[in-house]
Amino acid sequence: MLWALVFAGAALALAFGISALLRTSHEAEALAQEASHAALGIEAYSSSVSSLDDPRVVSVIILFAILSASAAFSSSVSALMLRRRVSSQHLELRRKVHELEALDARHNAMLSALPDLVFVFDAEGRIIDYLKSAINTFAVPPERFIGKTIAEVFGDAELDGRIREAIHRTLSGHGPQILEYTLGGIEPNERWEARLVKATDSSILSVNRDVTERFNAERERESSLLEKEALLKEIHHRVKNNLQIVSSLLSMQSAKARDEYDRRLFMDSQSQIRAMAAVHDQLYRSSDFSSIAGGAYLTDLVSGLEASWARPGIWVRASFEPGDEGLELDLERAVPIGLIVNELITNAYKYAFEGRHTGSIRASLVKRDDGGLILSVSDDGKGLPDGFDASVGDGGMGFTIINALVMQLGGRLEAGSPEGDTPGSGGTVVTVTVPPRGEPPRKRDQP
Repeated sequence: MLWALVFAGAALALAFGISALLRTSHEAEALAQEASHAALGIEAYSSSVSSLDDPRVVSVIILFAILSASAAFSSSVSALMLRRRVSSQHLELRRKVHELEALDARHNAMLSALPDLVFVFDAEGRIIDYLKSAINTFAVPPERFIGKTIAEVFGDAELDGRIREAIHRTLSGHGPQILEYTLGGIEPNERWEARLVKATDSSILSVNRDVTERFNAERERESSLLEKEALLKEIHHRVKNNLQIVSSLLSMQSAKARDEYDRRLFMDSQSQIRAMAAVHDQLYRSSDFSSIAGGAYLTDLVSGLEASWARPGIWVRASFEPGDEGLELDLERAVPIGLIVNELITNAYKYAFEGRHTGSIRASLVKRDDGGLILSVSDDGKGLPDGFDASVGDGGMGFTIINALVMQLGGRLEAGSPEGDTPGSGGTVVTVTVPPRGEPPRKRDQP
């Protein structure tokens, strides 16, 4: 009996201890009270059976007391853990709500600082919301456009159709859409740009910016460019005319030359001036002042040389074979290449066909894959003399000028007989290899 009383007392003390520890939990207090009542019942019952000496009765009483205490303790701990979990989740929820409120405030502040009008459209093109901070800059008050389309507010069916199309494309996954528009009936002199982005599966955010100043600046810049292009065309036209006047003056002076040698000097100068004038003529005809059509330029140049060297009873044809259609020559290389072609063809007319009445001269220009150029001038005349070296200026002033121009281009000059024939066997081929633009010039002693 003594053991029963001890265990009953322990269960009662444990129940009161747990109740005191968890008195903030109503459920725990109720469970502790039930455990306390059970312990008192056990004590009363054990008093009634104190005269019994059966150990099984004592064991049952002790077991019942232990189970009651365990149940009370387990219920109290579960209630405590549940209360703490609910409190933790409540704090986490409050923290996330605070973060969302701060994020929303930051976004609103950023949108309010933008010099734009912001609208929200639904999938049907109706305005369902707007940025309230921009209300003072609206062309019409919000009550006139909320829930309505652009056509219903401004009567502009064309603009309404463009916005509907942009909304459809944005919602269909084609990314942000940009369009410019004017409000003819309200702000005829203003131009706006709308950028439409997807907000939700059924709504579009439209950011509208006044681009009137930018539009006017672009128009002024285009007008200025057109004016400058016209001035440049006029400059090239006048330079060409002035060079032609100089060529005509040389022609008049050549008529007073006392011998054939002097007349040839005048003719050489005339052909060089015509080669430079042809560049300005091509620039005058071109819409791009940084380059000219290489094929057209050299074709006209070779044709002019053929006409100037035409003599009665002598049929030496000069032609240009364009290697690439649409070959463009930049100004840095166009004039030197034209002068080289002029000098090579002039030399061929002078020396390749002495004692002959017929012959042919062919010029070609090919662009390499790396951007370099290969210029070739060949003839079927008598060929180069033995020991001729074009790279050191053999051949007089003509090849001296050619070497200077080749060095200016940073290129390489080669002269020989066609198809590997030995010098003097007939015909001449002169090749100039021009490196790509931007490559450092080659020194004279480099291979």
